Amino acid sequence: MKKKRTVFLLGAGAALDWHNAPSTCVLTKALINSGPKNSKGEYITKYIFDYFKDKYTEELNFEGLIDIVEQCLQFWSTKDSSCTIANSLIRPDDEFWKNTIDNKYFNPERDFGGDRQQTEESKFFAKLLIDILYAIADKISDYSFYTYNENKIIDREENTEITRLITEYIRILAKDNVLRVYSLNYDRVMQAVFQKAGVKVFQGFIPDHIVPKEGNQSQYPDTKRILTSFDEHCIYHLHGNIYWEPDNINPNGLAGYSFRNAYFPPILSNTGYQHFNTEKNKPLFLSNIITGYSKVQRTNLSPFKQMASAFDIDCHTADEIIIVGYSFGDDHINDALRQGKKANPSVKITVITPAKDGKDKRDWQRKVLFEILSHVERITNFVFEDHINSAHSRQYKTAICFQTWRQYIDTYLQDRQSHP
Repeated sequence: MKKKRTVFLLGAGAALDWHNAPSTCVLTKALINSGPKNSKGEYITKYIFDYFKDKYTEELNFEGLIDIVEQCLQFWSTKDSSCTIANSLIRPDDEFWKNTIDNKYFNPERDFGGDRQQTEESKFFAKLLIDILYAIADKISDYSFYTYNENKIIDREENTEITRLITEYIRILAKDNVLRVYSLNYDRVMQAVFQKAGVKVFQGFIPDHIVPKEGNQSQYPDTKRILTSFDEHCIYHLHGNIYWEPDNINPNGLAGYSFRNAYFPPILSNTGYQHFNTEKNKPLFLSNIITGYSKVQRTNLSPFKQMASAFDIDCHTADEIIIVGYSFGDDHINDALRQGKKANPSVKITVITPAKDGKDKRDWQRKVLFEILSHVERITNFVFEDHINSAHSRQYKTAICFQTWRQYIDTYLQDRQSHP
């Protein structure tokens, strides 16, 4: 009997059931209330955040802050007038720079990718970006540190119940489904779950250890397997992982780039910055996670590109797509879901998200309509059937469950016991 193909898309909300997992709001507050200060004694990240928070079309969070810092780095690296930041800060003598840049913050003797022509300003923003990314990695490690010697995900007493529920859930599903897990989070939570459940899974790197063995950190991407092997369980991180280690050179020691899955979360250094261009005049800061609002450029790098291609194929061929804790904030992800549903109308889609009240539920219905189903039916003709904790469209095989993932899994397991 052929197994069903079940695709999971995990957003930030999928991690919140784990002890100490930070929300977007918590991460944002942590980043704007730490780090270097300007001459006025203000945190530089908070000054940048406050300067731009009313200039963005949507509510600014840590991703927007990183996007701004990256654009500042790009501005001083290329003086590119097409840079979005230049719409507001076209003049190098703008007052904003005076209140932001402190050249004492970095050591000018440190190497920035071998390019001695980099400006002092670009080096400042490179260092600031490094420290922001490191702060994010620290927050992620706090709830999800996982090596062969330590496992905060499974071993913490506070995680006992969610561990029991989700491992049983994965163990049951793996019997009759090929589980294709795509995470937008930067942790190893699902790796720990599959390991606990005793389910073998490929995460895009070889050799096939769930986490690298200590002292053997040469786990490099197997891009051919990512693009061609669709009948095995997988966990792919579409926006990277804090354990992925970027390098300025390829495995043969030549100029280029490479990523490997490391034992510990790597500490990014100034040498992680280089003039690697996927688009003309847009130097790329090489990092192990893709965040900010300008993500498409980095998704053209391997293994991000191959994992995104696999996600696109899976959306077009899945029997079911389960979307957990994702707020539909990434246009490139939404488009893959939308095009997949259009080409694969029989696919069942389940969206799992908690809701505060009736208005919140209606807002989620509109999100699903516009971001997934707008190619399928005119919005005016679309009707959801409302239930206490869910909304269904039986005609288009789409449901929204207004629960946390833990609640959803608990309900699933109880129903299975009642109706084996």
